[in-house]
Amino acid sequence: MRHRLRLRSWCLLGPVVVSLGCHPAPSPEPPNALPTFEPAALLRLTTVLLQEPRTLGHPERDVSIAALRARLEREGATVHTQAFDGYDPLDGRVMPLANLFASIRPDAPRQFILATHFDTRPWAESDPDPARRGQPIPGANDGTSGVVVLLALLPTLRDRLPDDTGFTLVFFDGEELGRPGHGGYCAGSTYFAEHPDEAPPVLERARFGIVLDMVGDAELTIAREPNSVRQHPELVDHVWNSAAALGERAFVDATYPRAILDDHVLLSRAGIPSILLIDYDYDAWHTHADTIDRVSGESLAAVARVVFEAVRTQ
Repeated sequence: MRHRLRLRSWCLLGPVVVSLGCHPAPSPEPPNALPTFEPAALLRLTTVLLQEPRTLGHPERDVSIAALRARLEREGATVHTQAFDGYDPLDGRVMPLANLFASIRPDAPRQFILATHFDTRPWAESDPDPARRGQPIPGANDGTSGVVVLLALLPTLRDRLPDDTGFTLVFFDGEELGRPGHGGYCAGSTYFAEHPDEAPPVLERARFGIVLDMVGDAELTIAREPNSVRQHPELVDHVWNSAAALGERAFVDATYPRAILDDHVLLSRAGIPSILLIDYDYDAWHTHADTIDRVSGESLAAVARVVFEAVRTQ
């Protein structure tokens, strides 16, 4: 098995529409058919998002957050922004942050959450070049892959789930604000857990949550994460069984040796039992090698298929 299970501790847009000219409308899929998530379109969307700065501290990131919100609203989501301040744990510098909550059918009796972080890291402390460790990383996988999958799932879930089921896509900010040895990770989900009254009331009725982080690796391998197994073991089993039924071999029958602190821990702390899907055996983690060539459209599509099937049958 390729997966080396490194011991790390982290906190750590329906079908994707890309204009390529005039094409015939695709034939409608049968109601029970597995939706098509086109790998090439997912990779193109990744490229587009990488051109919209989401690096913590970047002077134009507000424009990128507004663009993400507009994408969500175009797909019919009701979007709520939870604005707050984050702090660099090393020097105390203030960074304005914002969590986004995009809800579909918030009045439906059945509710769940899909979440990711959309910020990208302003430091590259794991880069092999010491001179570049204070510079922001591209974040093609770490900070972008989860956003791509959620944006792809939005219209598909909106159109395919029954009317009695609603969901909220949560885009946490500040997950990458932490510093090794100084803490500060998961600023967005921590703020949400501490200030639930500032979030949409629909989240109080969410039955479960699934968090995606670093799910675009070209050599994707996702094992069970220990905090997830503790917080919602039945959902972990259901997701892995869904992957097996679909023949998605990236979801391996193994458990990471160390629990990972990520946004799913804070969601669970807020009363929403949640799990994490992550491939943390990623040698470009927190380096300048986290670029588009390390991301696979096939990996993104595989995760989208598994998540769709899991929430459809949960």
